[in-house]
Amino acid sequence: MTMRSVAAKALSAFAAACMAHAVAGAMPDVSEIALEGAYAGHLQDVWFDGESLYWAHTLDLVKTDLSGKILAKASVDGHHAGLQKKDGKVYVAVCAMQNKTGGKTLPESRVTVNVYDAATLKLLEEHVTDINDRSGSLAILDDGTFLVGCLRPQDIEKTQVRFHHLDKDFKLIKSYVLDDVPVKLGIETIKLHDGHFYLNHYADGGLCVKLDRNFREVGRYRVDGTCGLVFDGGSVWVGRTRKTADKKRYESSLKRIAPPAGF
Repeated sequence: MTMRSVAAKALSAFAAACMAHAVAGAMPDVSEIALEGAYAGHLQDVWFDGESLYWAHTLDLVKTDLSGKILAKASVDGHHAGLQKKDGKVYVAVCAMQNKTGGKTLPESRVTVNVYDAATLKLLEEHVTDINDRSGSLAILDDGTFLVGCLRPQDIEKTQVRFHHLDKDFKLIKSYVLDDVPVKLGIETIKLHDGHFYLNHYADGGLCVKLDRNFREVGRYRVDGTCGLVFDGGSVWVGRTRKTADKKRYESSLKRIAPPAGF
C-alpha cells in the first residue's frame, strides 16, 4: 500500500469518525477539525451554518463538510477576511488594496464587502463603499445590517480601533471607535452571539472585547479568535493556522476551547 493510499484511508476514517459523532445542526464531538489542503495565505475567519464550514484565507475561500473535507473552493483577489453566510450567500469583508498599501490606509482605500454563492462560492456582487478604511472583519445583524471592523488607520490613536455600522445597501449608519485597545493591527473577526458582539484582535495571548447591542463594552477576555471564532451552543471553537514544513503555504484547523467564565 502506498503512503498516499494510507493517508487517504486515514482521512476517510477521520471523516467517518467526525460524522459518526455529529448531531444534526451541531459541530462534531471532536477536539479539532483540520482543513484539507494548504493555502497561499493564512486563515482569516471561519463560519459554521449548521451543516458546513466556510473558511476565509487571504487568497482563497473554502467550503467543507464538518470533517474539513473540501466541498467547494475559489481563489479570490484582494485580502479576504471576516465572513458570514446568510440566505444562501456568503458575505466577506475584503481589504481590496491590502497588497498595494504597504499596510497603510491610503485615501483610495475603501471598505469593501464581496458576496458569493454559498453553494459554489461564485462571486455574485462587489460592494465598494465610500468609507475610507481597510476592511478586516464582518458580522451580520439580525435586521440584515452589517458591522465591519477595520485594520487600524493612521487617523486614530494606536490604542484605538474602529468599526462601522452599515445598512442593507452598504451605506454608513454610524462609525464607532473603541478606546484602550493596544493591539497590533485592528479588529480581525467579529461574531454576534447570544445578543453580544465579540471583537477579536491580535495581541499576546489573544484579546476579545465583548460589546452589548448598543456597542458598549461589557467584558474583555484572553481568547484568541483572530483566525476565526465559532459558537455552537455552549461550545467555542477558534481558528488556528500555521506555515507548512517548507514555509511556503499555510495549513489550518478549528480547535475546541474551554472559554473563560462570562465569555
